[in-house]
Amino acid sequence: MTSPPGFDGRLDDRPDDRTWAGRLDRIRGRAPRLVGVARALFYPCALALVGYMGYQAARGSDLSTLHWAPLLLGCVAALIWWLSLALGWSFLAGESGHRQATKAWCQTQVARYVPGGIWAVVARATTVRGRVRDKVTAVTAENVIVLLVSLAVGGVWSAGYDLRWLPLALLAGAPLLVSRWLEKRTRITRRRVRRTAGAYAVGYVAYGITGMLVQLAVSGPGNVSELLHVAAASCIAWAVGLVVVIAPGGVGVREVVYVWLLHGIYPTSDLEAAALTSRLVTVLAELLVLAVVSWPGRGAADNPDPH
Repeated sequence: MTSPPGFDGRLDDRPDDRTWAGRLDRIRGRAPRLVGVARALFYPCALALVGYMGYQAARGSDLSTLHWAPLLLGCVAALIWWLSLALGWSFLAGESGHRQATKAWCQTQVARYVPGGIWAVVARATTVRGRVRDKVTAVTAENVIVLLVSLAVGGVWSAGYDLRWLPLALLAGAPLLVSRWLEKRTRITRRRVRRTAGAYAVGYVAYGITGMLVQLAVSGPGNVSELLHVAAASCIAWAVGLVVVIAPGGVGVREVVYVWLLHGIYPTSDLEAAALTSRLVTVLAELLVLAVVSWPGRGAADNPDPH
């Protein structure tokens, strides 16, 4: 009796399963490259979109009436946000000291704007002590925790405008739920996760204040509940930009989501102007902190010569 096609006498042989498994393996192997190509293609489109939004904002908004006091305060709040993110990373993986970990975080963050999408993560992973699993877990935990906390804080901010957003606040407890699992399998302890989540929470309170102050600078005084929703939209738009991995630094995505979430509350031109101004303010804060931590001579203080 002849065997059916594809059967070689072994009952546990499943060529179809192997074929699908092989395809999944190939997809997983190619995913980083595909994401990198998508980011490289998306980046010029995002820059064009941001440029168009700037053009529309300049046409529709009278920037000569910009309120400078809230804008300057927004810059201070942005500094607090950026320092809180750096401090959160130092809590999570800074075994060699908070100053060194903060410096490494600030320096590697610059690479997120480079098309390819993995350079900031790879560079930061190299600063983590331990095995490859510890390095990968640290950078993964960082992104997951900051995503959940930004959404949770956004939900709390928006509760003053619409209570339907409040359930997002429950996401803040998710990192604590998985911290025990992480502690058993990696160097990341529950205490580190709690401190990191706390630092990020302070950071996104500051980030929401930045959004409020910038919108206030562009549009002038407004309703308190609407300004709370502005703070929420800032945090939620940031989180969406993080999830859309083909957008380096969330460029284009965060601005569009911010305008969409606040559509009808403020004129579109004011929202576009505020979104772009917020981007400039946060980049300025990033560069200022980077300049301070990278100042010549600080490296010797961070790594004193044992001899």
